[in-house]
Amino acid sequence: MNDQRTIKRALIVEDEALLALEVADYLTDAGFEVIGPATSVARALALIAEQGCDVAVLDVHLGREHSEPVALELKARGTPFVVVSGNSRDHYPAGFKDAPSLSKPVSPATLVSLLRKYSDNEE
Repeated sequence: MNDQRTIKRALIVEDEALLALEVADYLTDAGFEVIGPATSVARALALIAEQGCDVAVLDVHLGREHSEPVALELKARGTPFVVVSGNSRDHYPAGFKDAPSLSKPVSPATLVSLLRKYSDNEE
């Protein structure tokens, strides 16, 4: 059973509730199974450990913490992720180096396209 349109599991790590729900809607409409949203590093790491994911959307700043530990865990697992942030790349922690990045507000079509590109290349 090798379905070309396998449903990909997408983790959302975002502390702004409305934006997280909006991104979840975009991804669900595009056929992804949404994991989260996680609003903290601890919750994101727990979701990765419990459920795993095929691709992720990460906000850099989550309240008083940044999501670099999540980025590093995803890299260690070989899981691609896209950074969605309102900050300049110059202010990203080192764990986000070389990750594709989009600025807020994000275009749904651009985000979905980028996630598909990276999740399809993970093999």
